[in-house]
Amino acid sequence: MVPFGRGGVPPPDSSLATGPIREAPVEGACPHCDAANLVMRSLPLNIPYFGDALQTTVLCQSCSFRHADLLLLHQGPPTRHEMRVEGADDLSARVVRSSAATIRIPELPAKMEPGLRAEAFVSNAEGVLHRFRDAAETGLRGLDDPAAKRRAQRAVRTLEGMIEGRRPFTLILEDPSGNSAILHDRAKKTILTDREAARLQRKVPRFRVVP
Repeated sequence: MVPFGRGGVPPPDSSLATGPIREAPVEGACPHCDAANLVMRSLPLNIPYFGDALQTTVLCQSCSFRHADLLLLHQGPPTRHEMRVEGADDLSARVVRSSAATIRIPELPAKMEPGLRAEAFVSNAEGVLHRFRDAAETGLRGLDDPAAKRRAQRAVRTLEGMIEGRRPFTLILEDPSGNSAILHDRAKKTILTDREAARLQRKVPRFRVVP
């Protein structure tokens, strides 16, 4: 996984950085506390296999809100990347996800969607599974309904089997910004239709930097 710091921001001495961190005010109020105290920090990167990118993080200086994103500087059309993960060897497939992307694993009753708390990351298929498992275990602790608990426990067991390479699964990334990918010979890339891209785009948060 790319060694991003808290909130997805690489530390200043990151070997991926190609320039200094820059900061600019952001127009509008914080979506968490409503204070007009947002700033955007950006850091140019060079990511192995993907080339030049820009890591951006919007932070509220009045509360704990932050929103990280990863922008590949070679913009592309809205895309869907899909790969069938058959076993342990496929778990190392490189995955890059922008905060605009939706990640789906059809074998699970869950998906990772864009939103104000969505984070960009560069990882691999196993790392994606760990993120799903962490979310499932966190949700499990807050459940009181016995039936819901059993479903969550089954999901955790299924994820553990996937992480260990015993359960094949399908990994799907859909990104209206074209900034996500699965880097593997067997990954399939298709272009989203205008309708599909518009459906996903409605969930993507937007921030405007003050000129």
